[in-house]
Amino acid sequence: MKASQIGIQVMREMPSDADDIAQAWLLRGGYIHRHAAGIFCFSGLMYRVEEKVSKIISEEITRNGGMQVRLPILQSAEIWQQSGRWAVYEHEKLMFKSEDRKGRIFGMSPTAEEVVCDFAKHLIRSPAQMPLNLFQQNLKFRDELRPRSGLLRSREFIMMDAYSFDLDNDGLDLSYRKMRQAYHAVYKKMAFDYMIVQADSGAIGGSASEEFMATSEAGEDTLLYSENYAANLERAVSQTPAGEKAEDGEMKIIETPDSETIVKVADFVGVAPSAVLKTLVFDLVYQDKTEPIIVLIRGDCDVNAVKLSNHFGAIAAQPSDADTVHKVTGCAPGYVGPIGLKPGVKMIADTSLEGVTSLVSGCCEAGKHAVHTMPGRDFDMPETVDLRMARVGEIGPDGVPLLQCKGIEIGHVFKLGTKYSEALSAGVTDSNQKFQNFHMGCYGIGTTRILQTLVDQNCDQDTGIKWPVIIAPYHAHLVPVKADNPEMMAAAEKMAAELEARGCECVVDDRKGSMGSKLKDGEILGFPLRVVFGRDLADGKVEIYNRLTDEKDTVTLDEAVERLSGFVTSEIAAANARRDAVVAESF
Repeated sequence: MKASQIGIQVMREMPSDADDIAQAWLLRGGYIHRHAAGIFCFSGLMYRVEEKVSKIISEEITRNGGMQVRLPILQSAEIWQQSGRWAVYEHEKLMFKSEDRKGRIFGMSPTAEEVVCDFAKHLIRSPAQMPLNLFQQNLKFRDELRPRSGLLRSREFIMMDAYSFDLDNDGLDLSYRKMRQAYHAVYKKMAFDYMIVQADSGAIGGSASEEFMATSEAGEDTLLYSENYAANLERAVSQTPAGEKAEDGEMKIIETPDSETIVKVADFVGVAPSAVLKTLVFDLVYQDKTEPIIVLIRGDCDVNAVKLSNHFGAIAAQPSDADTVHKVTGCAPGYVGPIGLKPGVKMIADTSLEGVTSLVSGCCEAGKHAVHTMPGRDFDMPETVDLRMARVGEIGPDGVPLLQCKGIEIGHVFKLGTKYSEALSAGVTDSNQKFQNFHMGCYGIGTTRILQTLVDQNCDQDTGIKWPVIIAPYHAHLVPVKADNPEMMAAAEKMAAELEARGCECVVDDRKGSMGSKLKDGEILGFPLRVVFGRDLADGKVEIYNRLTDEKDTVTLDEAVERLSGFVTSEIAAANARRDAVVAESF
């Protein structure tokens, strides 16, 4: 391929509006062009990378029993309403909607659990047809409030979404393990630095889920991990650190002027924040209502809103506004507590309060707090569950202090069970003539997210992208010093044909312009290999440069072909070996 036919347009400077280095290099290299907020055009080079990534994903999902299909992007609101998820996406305002000429409402697919479950009803007529795993790589849409970080949080994206159908939980467990292994094969083949973390199922739902997270400082997710445990912040658990014990005694209400925060109260009374009772009001949002709840937690701890909403099966849990707090408790935020609270208010407590005998508590009266408050004696202790936000340095479930890093979600696997099949009456009649709902799993890989994450993990801060050979748009950049020199161009085109025949994909740079700008473009674009046809060509030699190993040499034309094609072959073999090693491991 000639460079003049690709539409290369490299920016001379780094874009000022990029959120991270990977997005900046993709914009600067002309790989992506912003059409609108969160919506991008892909150049020919980017499309080639996407095709290679998509092929790797499809091969591994197929190898593990998947059958590729195509599901509609426009999906009926009615089927989403049957599952109950339409209200969830309406609440979050994430669904792009469309109305046809007859007034029927459709959503533009952010995912496809409902549609594929309904599809499976028509495909599966007998238990003998299971397990069945259907997958696609298709456009998805999310009406993000603040699209950012390029392809990491966009409004239009490509995702591989797969859906398994089994007769029972044992079958689901096996399908889940197979897909999990396929994910490892995909990410190992592309040489990702990643980890698996326990995750919240979110709007997808189900009994269990895990995320595959590429470690990156550009990541939006905070991960807590130790040697044998990892979870995202929404799901992470840890041992509550011991708090400072306050002096026991008879409860007494005291004046605490201008003490509307935990720190101010603790300082005024002369106790540690862990000896103060934090009392918060949250709104539990359901499909058809919003319900307030009071949460009690130790003063030095924070409430994890995801844990709270999950415990009650709510769509979301969010801090109540000041008006709601006053309506529920009769006082302003900052002085709320279980003392003096209106009767009948729904409450829940975090496990951090278990065993605590003396606390400073709000008493629902401005400027006053109760000291020496004892749960169970001075107020009824509600149900206690883990609602606390885990923190770095705390002891994890494996007894080891938790470490922290940032990550980019590149894949997610869920055990859905019968959540959707029950809602849509989807299943088969078993050998005992009993109707059994499908036991489903769903599995997503962010295809376009992977593209930018690969750049994040394979770029030089100062010079540009370093595409791994397995997914590089082209392997070798062939640069005649003078594009109008017939001998140099002929030599470059002849070598390109020889390399292509050996599996090394080439770009011959026939563009007008300086040699320096062409070499700089090649570095920014991230081609792994480079050949310069210059003055040494008179002696039958060229300069070769390996960007991945930073090795440069002057060799004969024949040796250049051997070394470049040999490197490409060895890199592809290494990628396949990483993939093959996954098969021998147990995940």
